[in-house]
Amino acid sequence: MSTMSPELALVDPELRAELVARLPPIYVNAFLEFPELPAPPAVCTPGFRPRAALAYLAWSLVRTAVFDVVVFVSVFAVVLLASAVA
Repeated sequence: MSTMSPELALVDPELRAELVARLPPIYVNAFLEFPELPAPPAVCTPGFRPRAALAYLAWSLVRTAVFDVVVFVSVFAVVLLASAVA
């Protein structure tokens, strides 16, 4: 059977009965059922690396400091320009 529009199924009672019969069964509490997930393999689980954590911390601090300097200089320039114009 080819794909048909839902409107046609509402008009034709035989087609509607056939399409409703094809639907999978619906259970009241089906949303509470979850499929069992496979356990991840222990081989590819990365461990905690302190050097990587410290490198990330240092990079984050540098990035934050640079961003703060850029914001401070930008605000300083805007205030200086506004006071020079006024």
